[in-house]
Amino acid sequence: MNKNIALIGLGPHAKRIYLNYFKKHKVNLALVVDLNSKKESTMSYLKEKDFKNTKFFGLSDEYKDNERLPEEVASNLLSVCKTLEVTHIIISTEPKAHNMYVEFALKNNYDVLTDKPITVNKNMTSIRSINKTRKQYYNILQMAENSKSMCKVMCQRQYHRGYEYIKDLLNEIVLKYQVPITYIDIYHCDGNWEMPHDLNKENHPYKYGYGKLFHSGYHFIDLLSDFIKINNQLPDNKRIVSGTLIGDCFTPNDELEVFNINDYKRIFKNQEIPSFYDTKKLDFKKYGEKNFYGKINFKNSHGAYITHVNLNLLHYGFSRRGWIESKDYYKNNGRIRHEHINIHIGTLMNIQVHSYQSKEIKDRTKDFLEEEKYGGLEHFDIDIYRNTDIIGGEPYQRISLGNLYKEEEKKNILGYNELSREQYLTNFLSGKCEKGDIKDQALAIEILYSCAKQIHNYYNHKYKEEKIDLKNDNIYPNKIKELKRYSYNTPKDKKKNKHVIDLYECLKDEYEYSIIISKLDDYNTYQVYLSVGYDNAIASTLLYKEIKSYSLAKIYYNILRIYLKHVKINKLIKLARRLNKKSES
Repeated sequence: MNKNIALIGLGPHAKRIYLNYFKKHKVNLALVVDLNSKKESTMSYLKEKDFKNTKFFGLSDEYKDNERLPEEVASNLLSVCKTLEVTHIIISTEPKAHNMYVEFALKNNYDVLTDKPITVNKNMTSIRSINKTRKQYYNILQMAENSKSMCKVMCQRQYHRGYEYIKDLLNEIVLKYQVPITYIDIYHCDGNWEMPHDLNKENHPYKYGYGKLFHSGYHFIDLLSDFIKINNQLPDNKRIVSGTLIGDCFTPNDELEVFNINDYKRIFKNQEIPSFYDTKKLDFKKYGEKNFYGKINFKNSHGAYITHVNLNLLHYGFSRRGWIESKDYYKNNGRIRHEHINIHIGTLMNIQVHSYQSKEIKDRTKDFLEEEKYGGLEHFDIDIYRNTDIIGGEPYQRISLGNLYKEEEKKNILGYNELSREQYLTNFLSGKCEKGDIKDQALAIEILYSCAKQIHNYYNHKYKEEKIDLKNDNIYPNKIKELKRYSYNTPKDKKKNKHVIDLYECLKDEYEYSIIISKLDDYNTYQVYLSVGYDNAIASTLLYKEIKSYSLAKIYYNILRIYLKHVKINKLIKLARRLNKKSES
């Protein structure tokens, strides 16, 4: 089937990532949706890039801050999508517009991929907007459960080969030795020096009350939630059940104390200083944060510390910007990335990520090996330290990201992060995208929610601990609930005189799996089925078969064991749903 894409929002990110992908893979961009005020420039750009057959649908600028599309607009957009036979929707608008387009896609059963964050609202320094953003996520989650389509969030580190490698290694050691991840330190600096005269921009705006946390910071909240889920494969006494957060931030007003108007005039004295700086008093009281700093403690049911987390997420940090006149607000304004992750599994292992750029994308050389070194645009090293007397292996090992890719994969790429996005897009459009599902974002949302409340506290001169809701049913058991809908329940008259013959149990991801053979003495037959659980939530009698011969029952039992090694819960849900439909027909 041909893929016809509706791209909503054509800003700098969409131009660099999505349009390049469509051209490279010959994907039909059927429709671009953007504000009416951008129609002329959008159509001109599409024509310049040889997207001559792409249609434009305009939204009146008066609706750009709406939570939902007006009914008439939604009806007209749906009509255009049907006419153009749109199959997939990609949302790349300014974040506060995400909610209305995600809802439109799910309501009309279009597979949708949205950029991060999932949703956000204006005035995010207020508790009302913070609570509203959290509520919007759960509304979207409910819509996704009732929709025939899938909803994915573009967090490209889900398909980043380096982080995939790290998660696999963490899973292996945590499960094998039954020791949790005890320490996580996450540091990310964008190198975005957005000066006071830049803060009223529309792209990544601070003026609407949100900053680092709801921009690139979300990638690392998502990454943190994946690490925490690894711990929850362990027994109850080591499983995380509660979390607390203390946080601070660095605001545009704080920055004015660090680097004031006189500093701008003194340091940039040979450049034309915008008249903006003639203002006697600048105040960015309700603007979004530049940096967020958080300390999180995760505990078990006994109140003992299991995992300590440091979050240091910076927009304002080392930059290569040496000019006062803004060049753009995306990649060519002095922006560079520094990324460092430090993880300990108790006394057994330490894993560190080191990824440090020293130059902008425009300074990329043709020597990819050079770019993989310290300071290069593709620098990403994984350092692994092992307690070899216990877990074996090498005491120290360094893995460069480039070693995890074949040479063929490296040809004609924009970069490794961009290659991860490309993999994400390919999987999304082919229906094989198992990561980044909206249903898997609940833990990340709860961490994000508590971080946002700490920013509110900072702005209001409060200093108090915030709790992270880890008992929310949507974090883990929601998939169990969905599996329950497709379980094959045993007839009541066959529950008597039943006893277990064989039982296989394992922990995988955050779920407990069991494969069971039970004998029905009264009928001289055997039941074989799969059971999946998390805490007290259990879906049983999955892939149920009743077999007269024990030998055949054992064969089926072993088939399920092999199947379990290769399947993840999302695939299991799809299979159970499909089998259930067959049984109903």
